[in-house]
Amino acid sequence: MQRTVIAGALESALRKSLDAPKLRLLALEGERPAIDETREPWIAIKYGPASPDEWFGVVPARAHFERAPGRGSEHLELIVKVNPRDGLARTLIPWIVSHRGIALDQPFQDYRAAAEFDQTGARESAVYALAAAHAPLGCVLPRCYGSTMDAATGEHALFLELVAARRLDATGARADWPAETIDVALRALAGWQAVLWNVDRAELPWIGPRASTADMVADAPLWRALVDDGRARYPDIVTETAWRRRHALIDDLPRWHPVKDGLPGTLAHNDFNQRNVGFRPSVVVLDWELCQLNSAHRDLVELLTFVLAPHAGRAEIDGHVEAHRAALLAAGVAIDRDAWSEGFRCELKVEAINRIGLQLLFAAAFPLAYLARINGNIERLLDLYG
Repeated sequence: MQRTVIAGALESALRKSLDAPKLRLLALEGERPAIDETREPWIAIKYGPASPDEWFGVVPARAHFERAPGRGSEHLELIVKVNPRDGLARTLIPWIVSHRGIALDQPFQDYRAAAEFDQTGARESAVYALAAAHAPLGCVLPRCYGSTMDAATGEHALFLELVAARRLDATGARADWPAETIDVALRALAGWQAVLWNVDRAELPWIGPRASTADMVADAPLWRALVDDGRARYPDIVTETAWRRRHALIDDLPRWHPVKDGLPGTLAHNDFNQRNVGFRPSVVVLDWELCQLNSAHRDLVELLTFVLAPHAGRAEIDGHVEAHRAALLAAGVAIDRDAWSEGFRCELKVEAINRIGLQLLFAAAFPLAYLARINGNIERLLDLYG
């Protein structure tokens, strides 16, 4: 998005958010740090190349402004988050498939799973708008000073508070959260899930769709191709035992996945891990462009897959699963313990096929510091609960 477009919209946004109708933007400085692409080399493909006058992705910025004539210059440190019109289904994922020679039986965007990563540009802005009516959601978001959309390019930009948070790690390299820290995050998660419990997609038309059993079965060739490619590239990570188990899960999709079809839906962040979740000291959750309508278990399982310590045993993990359910109960959502546990077991299998499969795809092009850990964790979780 052009800096001039951003600057014009930011002035208007600051007038409203700072209650300063005569505010005048004097200058807007900012540039995406080069370290971002060193640390996360997929950024340029996902968002576009960095440029002083064309902003993509997460851009730290400083706005210089005058609240009213004669009041003197002030400045505000913020993040300008620009989400592109086209999602990963049309940019990063096809690029990896092509450049790394991943053998699929059709273009990625023709699979039903591509809908999760398509038409994502408006989702994050919509979440911030939704938070105005739902306090438990608003309390986990950084302050938003406003947003804009460029009709010519289809890009959406958010003007956000610059956040410093503990345990937030964009690389995903740092994990092994203490048990109480995990439960704090799960209680915050339950807060917004409860107020949006059993929400209908017609109420949130911008949200990413939820895959049904029919969708997962139709995409079986994709899931097989991803685990086969992962096995060939990373035989020490995707062991023969793991490879055989995932093929068996794919074979058996029509038997076990219908459990998920019957679960209530809510707002799922869909990338709920230490790359996007931190503490300041309350929980803060960033990067909502992949959010979707899904079961409450989606974010629970994602977090455990990423941050569980290797020594966490069955009793501790049971405690996390129950802590999440208890927080939902406390917020007024009635959930049977057995049904909740069955949904958890089902979502572990989805995580193994879908999310780990896609992480293996990303790893084919870029080094992922967390790949071995999350693969090991999902195998351990399947051993315990499968």
